Amino acid sequence: MHSTAKVGEMPANPATGPRIRVLVVDDSLFMRTIISRMLEDAGDIEVVGTATCGEEVLAAVKQHNPDVVTLDIVMPGMDGLAVLEQLMELHPVPVLMLSTLTTNNADATIEALEKGAVDVVAKPGDLAPMMPQVAGDLAEKVRAAAGVNTAHLGAQAERPHPALPTHDLANYPAPLDALIVGASTGGLPALNIVAGALQPDFPAGVLLLQLMPPGFTSALAERLAEVCMLPVKEAHDGDVFEPGKILLAPAGMTVDFVRAANLVYLKVSAATANGGSTALIDHAMTSAAQVFAERGMGVILTGMGEDGARGLSAMRDAGAYTIAEHEDSAVIWGMPRAASQAGAAVALARANDIPVLVAGRAKRGV
Repeated sequence: MHSTAKVGEMPANPATGPRIRVLVVDDSLFMRTIISRMLEDAGDIEVVGTATCGEEVLAAVKQHNPDVVTLDIVMPGMDGLAVLEQLMELHPVPVLMLSTLTTNNADATIEALEKGAVDVVAKPGDLAPMMPQVAGDLAEKVRAAAGVNTAHLGAQAERPHPALPTHDLANYPAPLDALIVGASTGGLPALNIVAGALQPDFPAGVLLLQLMPPGFTSALAERLAEVCMLPVKEAHDGDVFEPGKILLAPAGMTVDFVRAANLVYLKVSAATANGGSTALIDHAMTSAAQVFAERGMGVILTGMGEDGARGLSAMRDAGAYTIAEHEDSAVIWGMPRAASQAGAAVALARANDIPVLVAGRAKRGV
């Protein structure tokens, strides 16, 4: 990649380094023009080329060697999913999917994230009034994508690694009542690995937090239900938090745990400016630390930024067993690195190894 940023960090701006090189792919001339203009206006991003259809993408990637590709889900001929699969196989490069929020597009977007796309930018039906917000979101996600470790994209992510040291669970004898897992940019494949390994007799309630645009988590819950042995549903206010099911936090919503008598309920509410809409994982994990203490377990997977470090620290301070994804498997080692540097993680583990630690902790105190 041309970007000089370390994995998980913002790339250099024009004053300190080269601009982020982007290839824009969309069959609409209007959208190619608008997207290119929004990116160029960011200052630290350069549109090095465009493509109008899937068949042009591989040649354009070879020609321009971009740091990031923006790719529309719906295109004539070869659609965005087919293009993505070819890129991940032949020329792994960070890809941002652009999608309007419809049921079919949401399903395809979730599949794209599973296949190696880094993130999704939601295109509103009426672009004009949302232009500043979309432009800011797009530029921010391009910067995040430029910090991706391309060695962990597509088929390359399946390469074997030497074993990491095992982690002692002897200091965690209490029964496990809660597993809280947070992920962000590039984190869906790791989330699938961790959630998909949970057995039907898993003794704790499970809350997953995948940071993504509002409107996509319902489709994600349905998709996760296809790969998980436990039933999965999008969380709603008042849901009982208990073993036997996986709850997925709705995008843009805060989740609190409330104990009443012998049950724990979820309080799901809209994030406010004071609540910190970019710290939803911190919010849920801090609440879990207060309610479950040493009977909780927290996991931070790949993602951009620092969300989760404070919440995972609170869980560890309360006696919970805590894990951050290892740099060796993280697509973006931003959130896990922040948690590790904060001393919040008892263990660092690759995504494929985390289920073993989760299962080991679940057996303690049973």
